[in-house]
This record gives sequence, C-alpha cells and structure tokens, in this order.
Amino acid sequence: MKKLLLTSIFALFVISNVNAQFFKQSDIDIYKKDVNKQARNLVKEHLDLTPEQAKVFWPLYDEFRVEADKIIDAEVGIIEDYLMNYYDLSDKKATELVYKTIELRRNKLDLDEEYFKKMSKVLPAKIVGKFFQIESRISLMIKQQRTQNIPLVRDQDKK
Repeated sequence: MKKLLLTSIFALFVISNVNAQFFKQSDIDIYKKDVNKQARNLVKEHLDLTPEQAKVFWPLYDEFRVEADKIIDAEVGIIEDYLMNYYDLSDKKATELVYKTIELRRNKLDLDEEYFKKMSKVLPAKIVGKFFQIESRISLMIKQQRTQNIPLVRDQDKK
C-alpha cells in the first residue's frame, strides 16, 4: 500500500510540477483524489478506533483534509510559479515565493493546532497524537517525492 501511495504521490506532483500547462486540472484532481483515498486508508489501517470513536473522528478528518488540501493547492501554485520563473528568477520573485512558502507553513501549523484542539475535545490525546504522527509521515513522503523533482535556484552565472 505504501508503494501505491508513493507512486500516486509521485505522479501527482510530477504532473503538477514538471509542466502543468500540458495537463488538465481534472487529471491532477483525479490523482489528488487517489492520493487522499490512499492516505485515508493508511490512517484507517494504523489508527485503531472503536466504533464510537470512528463516528467522531472521520467527520473531523474529512474537515481537516478539505482545509489541508487548500494549503496543498496553494503550495502547488507556488511551485508552478517558481518553475515558470526558473530560468529568469529575479530577487523580487524569489523573495515573494519564500514569503508565500513561509506563510503556508504557518497556515499548516495553525491548521494542525486547530484540529488537534478540536479532536482532543472528543477523542483521547493518544489517538489524536497518533493521527498527527501518521499525517506527518504521509506529508513527509509527499515532500520527499516533490523535492526530488524541483530544481534548486539557478546560480546567476548559469543564465
């Protein structure tokens, strides 16, 4: 299952990052849905919930995913912007992209904190903590795949 998740994640971010203009948004959305489905399956597989806990957890999880997907979409937009400006990246554009990235990281931390609080009110802290461990690992796998496909900023002398 992890290989399938990684393959889907890789496909999603290669398609959306390498040259987004050649792919329809609907194709990217299909890959994204597949990744989300596999992430959900990993959470379900590793988070032992009682039926009562599941009734409380899954609606909160779905809310969390909707908000997390907005952050992911914004992140993909930043990556696309970077790649579109890769060969002629000005200091101004580089600064803009760094600040947007920092803002997204803050937004992700705020989202995690918000849902940690929401979930902790209705579920044991160990379950909520384990969920965030699983979520963190999935995010790290996605970032690892994406990072491998994004070139570092070009040196000035290579223009």
